[in-house]
Amino acid sequence: MRPKNKKIAFFDRINTTQNKIIMKTMFLCLFLSISFAYVSEKTGWLEIDWKIIFIPALLVLQIIIIGTALKNRYKKH
Repeated sequence: MRPKNKKIAFFDRINTTQNKIIMKTMFLCLFLSISFAYVSEKTGWLEIDWKIIFIPALLVLQIIIIGTALKNRYKKH
């Protein structure tokens, strides 16, 4: 039986506990990167290019994806 609303079924699959943890981790990493860049720019301690501020969040996402893939690959059935 097909669901009547595909959008709800799609969001139900995305809205899992593990995905919520991943999103919170990415937002925390992004917040820390932006706050570090802001404070270092205001104090003059370090000059940061604002174009590369999203790189730490993307690195965290890649690490989570690779770790999950490896964990699922070598999981005992």
